[in-house]
Amino acid sequence: MRQIRKTFISILYTIAIVLAVCSILSLFRNAEIRYIKMLDFPRIQLFILSLISFILLLIVIKKWRWYNYLLLFGLFSGLCINSTFLIHYTRLVSVEVPTAEDIKSSDNQLSILLFNVKMTNRKPEPLLDLIDQKNPDMILAMEVDDTWNKELKVLDKDYPYAQHTINEVTYGMVLYSKFPLEKVEVDYLTNKKVPSFESTISLGNDMKISFHAIHPVPPTHFNNLPDNAGQEENALKKLGKEIEKRKLPTIVAGDLNDVVWSYVDALTGTKNMLNDLRVGRGFFNSYNAENFLMRWPLDHVFVTKEFRLKKFERLPKIGSDHFPMYVELVL
Repeated sequence: MRQIRKTFISILYTIAIVLAVCSILSLFRNAEIRYIKMLDFPRIQLFILSLISFILLLIVIKKWRWYNYLLLFGLFSGLCINSTFLIHYTRLVSVEVPTAEDIKSSDNQLSILLFNVKMTNRKPEPLLDLIDQKNPDMILAMEVDDTWNKELKVLDKDYPYAQHTINEVTYGMVLYSKFPLEKVEVDYLTNKKVPSFESTISLGNDMKISFHAIHPVPPTHFNNLPDNAGQEENALKKLGKEIEKRKLPTIVAGDLNDVVWSYVDALTGTKNMLNDLRVGRGFFNSYNAENFLMRWPLDHVFVTKEFRLKKFERLPKIGSDHFPMYVELVL
């Protein structure tokens, strides 16, 4: 029994040290070292495990020595660090995007369904059933290859306006709309294989909006796929420069491959122009749909000050490693 307790304490100390070090290193979230950048992702997990470890150490420590205090201080520092990021996605702070409570008949409304299909997923039925159920005004699909593009062709009848930019390296993208797409520009912000869309959409009643769809690469290395080594989030910075020149109400949506934690201005270079729908409302973790223990928010919708939020939902699994996200906005 004594040996089991000794082994448990050793494991607990090791885990606590790792958690404290990872949480502190996560402060360098914009470092070019990809492994440090990736510590920005599991903040929910780091916070929960650090809290559990902190409580367990208080229970098991019998003889207090200097290293016990140091370890508890490290864990407490990690809790403070992670909570400063996570608190934005709780009800403890005010929402950035007002809730649409009184909707008038003259208000313009827009619903958007966005999802990453996961290119290797070959089961379109759950997704098509979901589209039929939600009947959104706009659909943004990511990781669309030629096979998925053919499967989504059934949407052409209900969505007469579309932009298809397809590739086989997981960065193909398709935008469907019931509203006229008056102008669509396909940009390649940092990589010729990674498209983004900038479109002007007419909602009727002489109301137009600007819609940006983006799917930048993650801070990881792939042998045969694009990555952002040495780019320091340049795709989002370039997008921010376009948004700064905006003349219309603007929406930014997509799988950002980043957790953001409400620090939109820091990533895009904009100054109080884009608001995060999640702030003050919840995490709405969109990834990883395949692993309950490793989830964080990767699929985002940001809007300018003209918008109010009617509904924001994480939808059921569709066979992808991302959950679909559904939003209803009011102008």
